[in-house]
Amino acid sequence: MNCFLDRDGVFNIDNQYIGTKEWFIWYQEIFKILEILKSQGYKFKLITNQSGISRGLFSLQDFLKLSFYFLETLNKKGFDIEIRFCPHLPSENCHCRKPKPNMILCHSITNDDIFIGDKNSDMQAAFEARIPNRWIISPNPSGPYTKSFIDHKELISFFKK
Repeated sequence: MNCFLDRDGVFNIDNQYIGTKEWFIWYQEIFKILEILKSQGYKFKLITNQSGISRGLFSLQDFLKLSFYFLETLNKKGFDIEIRFCPHLPSENCHCRKPKPNMILCHSITNDDIFIGDKNSDMQAAFEARIPNRWIISPNPSGPYTKSFIDHKELISFFKK
């Protein structure tokens, strides 16, 4: 079973174009969410658009340094995660950028798979990839989601039901 997750807005506060760890602020609740999902047998896949690279706001090297910090932090807490990212601008109309599903489609999708995101583009990509459980964390949910949560705490409460 796979749990696909967006990065900015799910793992960290989305202050737009986060390319260095100095700007990366974790949502502390994400660790509890991962713990619950891991205990249920989920494997984690990060699916993230990172157009800040093509915009020149941070370099690929900056993104990779942040990704190693991200992986190291999660690993120390007992979580493994695979990272897939798209560095392209929306105007480049590439095949990997969400809302297109191609970063997801390299995995086999099952009826138990989940995508957790915070934007319409996340939900659209998950829908196009036929992920049955599309959960959005947003006070104003949009897109073809199957469950919505105002914030991370509400998602944790969902598991406790």
